[in-house]
Amino acid sequence: MKMKIAAADGPARVTFEPGGVVFTLGADEFITLQLDPSLAPSVEINIWPNGISVWLPYPGEADYIVLDSSDREVVRLW
Repeated sequence: MKMKIAAADGPARVTFEPGGVVFTLGADEFITLQLDPSLAPSVEINIWPNGISVWLPYPGEADYIVLDSSDREVVRLW
């Protein structure tokens, strides 16, 4: 499953927790989080002006892949 995370007005700081991996997105830029569909209901997303935090369940026990807007792998989390 893929979850698109976008900065509507940009710039926005996207932080994946726990772990603190950070991306800065400009206006209309996005990244995609690829994860097992069974984990999606447990992902917590918090949004505030110029920031998005994504809390991932089961750190160290599941693979999460961050993709850029061209669907290329940027980083694997845990």
